[in-house]
Amino acid sequence: MVTLRQKKAFKEVAENGGNLGKAMRKAGYAEVTSKSPVKLTDSLGWQELMEKYLPDNLLAEKHLKLLNKTEKIIKGTKILDTGEPETQAVSKGLEMAYKLKDKFQPTKIKLIDDLEEDDDQIRREVRRRIRADIDKPAKTKST
Repeated sequence: MVTLRQKKAFKEVAENGGNLGKAMRKAGYAEVTSKSPVKLTDSLGWQELMEKYLPDNLLAEKHLKLLNKTEKIIKGTKILDTGEPETQAVSKGLEMAYKLKDKFQPTKIKLIDDLEEDDDQIRREVRRRIRADIDKPAKTKST
C-alpha cells in the first residue's frame, strides 16, 4: 500500500527532475533516510507507484519514440527535420526512467582486477631487483 510520504516523494521527483534525496526530504522523510533513497525505491509502495504511472509498456513505447526522435532546425520560417537523432533528449529521458524503475546499471570500474595486476607486477619487479642485487659481484676496496 502506498503511503502519503511515498506519494509526495514521487510527485516531487516527477516535478523536479529526479533528485530522489531532495524529494524525500520535501516529502517529510528524515535527513538520514533521504541519504539512502533505496529505502524508498525498494518499498512495495514505490514499486506500485512506478507500475501505475510508469508501466513497462509505456516505457517501451516512449523508448521507441525517443530512439526514433530526430532533431529539428528552424531555417527562416520553416522547421526542417535533420534526420539526426536528438541524442541529449533521448539519453536523459531514458536514463531517468530506467533509474526510477531501478533497471539502470551504472558503469562499473574494475579496480580490483587492476590492483591485483599491479600487485603482481610489483612483486615481479621486486624479485627481479633482488636477483639482480644477489647476482652483482661484491665491490671490493681497491688498495
